[in-house]
Amino acid sequence: MAAALALGATPLAGQLPLTIAGQTLRILGQDTLQVPGVAITLHRVGRTVQGAIDSATAGSDGRFRFRRTGDTTAVYLVSAQYAGIEYFSEPVRPPGAMGVRIIVSDTSSMAPVRLAARHVIIRPPDASGTRAVLDLLSIRNDGPDTRIGRDSLSPSWQVLLPAGATQVEVQEGDVSPTAINVRGDTLLVLAPLAPGSKNVMVSYLLPVGLDRPTWIAPVDSFDLLVEEARATVRGAGLASVAPVELMGSSLRRWTAAPPTDGVAEVRFAGGAATFSRILYGLVGVVAILLLAGAAWTFRRTRAPKMPSSAPLPADLVGALAALDARYAGRREQVPADEWSSYESDRTRLKAAALARGRFHP
Repeated sequence: MAAALALGATPLAGQLPLTIAGQTLRILGQDTLQVPGVAITLHRVGRTVQGAIDSATAGSDGRFRFRRTGDTTAVYLVSAQYAGIEYFSEPVRPPGAMGVRIIVSDTSSMAPVRLAARHVIIRPPDASGTRAVLDLLSIRNDGPDTRIGRDSLSPSWQVLLPAGATQVEVQEGDVSPTAINVRGDTLLVLAPLAPGSKNVMVSYLLPVGLDRPTWIAPVDSFDLLVEEARATVRGAGLASVAPVELMGSSLRRWTAAPPTDGVAEVRFAGGAATFSRILYGLVGVVAILLLAGAAWTFRRTRAPKMPSSAPLPADLVGALAALDARYAGRREQVPADEWSSYESDRTRLKAAALARGRFHP
């Protein structure tokens, strides 16, 4: 009987004792203040199951601790509820971590938020007479407070897209697609924006009749890549640099750091080349550029495929894009077990991206 009890107490294969401890802090000027009494939640992001699994209250010094049995195929995040906003830690995997820090902040509808960087990729017209565009926006909050809308109906931040853009879709990024709306030519971010940077990836189509679309320039850096050989770019201090050779195509590139004025214009010379590549290819281009070390604001991922038991990368967007680019259109060529592993990894990355992007990374 004792042996049976001892056997029953032994962790199952794939499980380890898990200890996660840390502190909730708030930055005030040059000081870091402890934040006591904050509601803390432990979340698991597994291959098939995600959700909250434990809760606690930060002590008088802002410290918290969780002790559980951890799944080696999952990652764990800790969140803190403060001033109506939920802030997430970086991902942790078993056996855990002892120095987890969650930075919380007060809220303000006047917190300084700016479009820090922008990367635009424009494909040639396809058979439908539209140009596919991938637009990566880096939004930066340089203040000490989390930016919120003036009221429940107001966005925390917004930006104009090119006039006439259609079929706007928000891809996975640091802000959940469910927290972003498009109204006419305006992209509205409804989620609170904590201090630091958030990356938003948007795809849309431009009808070929729009032969001179414009993009609002960011503050720090601007990259614009166009595949059409006869297109020209003007404004925002953009200067032509060496083209980028990717996926059998040459993308002409213009860059500015920092941009010198508010608007960049692309002039298309007319004529429609026929391309049948789906929009997924754009995400693949971005992933390859990230892995190749192009001048993006995203951190580079180490490999295009995440093993199921590996820790989540800091750049969830790049890892998810790279993973999708590796398997896009290959369903019939990939063995069933490898495809199942891909789907599990994608679910895990997507869940973590939503958890982190929903509030604070």
